[in-house]
Amino acid sequence: MSDPTVPAVTGTDPRISSSPVVTKVFDDILAAVNRGDLLPGQRISDAELAQRFGVSRTPVREALQKLRDIGVVEASASRFTRVADVTPQQTLEAYIVWQALFDVVLEEVVPRFAPAEVESLRAAHEDFVAGLAARSAQQMATANFLFVQHIAEQSHNAVLQRSLVSVVHIIRLGSLHLPEYVDVESISRAQQLLITACAERDPDVAREAMGVLRSIRIPQR
Repeated sequence: MSDPTVPAVTGTDPRISSSPVVTKVFDDILAAVNRGDLLPGQRISDAELAQRFGVSRTPVREALQKLRDIGVVEASASRFTRVADVTPQQTLEAYIVWQALFDVVLEEVVPRFAPAEVESLRAAHEDFVAGLAARSAQQMATANFLFVQHIAEQSHNAVLQRSLVSVVHIIRLGSLHLPEYVDVESISRAQQLLITACAERDPDVAREAMGVLRSIRIPQR
C-alpha cells in the first residue's frame, strides 16, 4: 500500500558538478521522483533521458551516478537502472537518522526563523491537509517533503544540509511502498506545531513537534 511518511549520507554534495547540464538533469530527475512521475522500481533509460534533455548520454550517466550516491537510483551492471525500491527496514533506519539530524536543524533555525518563510510552511501544510482529506498518498508525501525542506533550507550548516540529503530521499521513496499507512494525523499535528514554533521562534514547541514525530511507527510488515 502506498504511504505518506515523513522525511534521506554522502561525503560530497551530489549537486556539486563542473557541468550545469549534469546539475539540470540531476534536478529534473529528482523532481520527477518527488512528484511521483518516476516510481520506486521503475526502470530508467539513459538513452531516453539523453533524448528527452537533448544532451549526450555522458551527463545523464553522471547525473544518475549522483542519484545513486544519495540512494534515489539503483543499478545492476548491464542489467538495469531504476528508481530505488526502498524496504520498510531501510525506511525505518533512515527515519531514525533523520530525526537526529532534524533535531539539530530545529535547534539552529527556529530561534531566528525568517517570518516570510512561515507562509511557505502554511501553504505546504494546507496541501498536506488536502491530500489527507482526499487520502492521496502521493500528495501527502510531496507536501510533507516540501514542508520539512522549507525548514531545513534555513540552516547555515552546509555539512548538516548535505547529511540530510540522502536520508530525506530514502524516506521519501520508502514511504510509497510501506505495508500500511503511518499515523498521518500525527504528521499533520506535528506540522501545525512546527508552524507555531517557527512563527513564534519557540524551541520548546519545536521539541514538542519532534516528540509527536518520534511517536510515529514505521510499519514493517
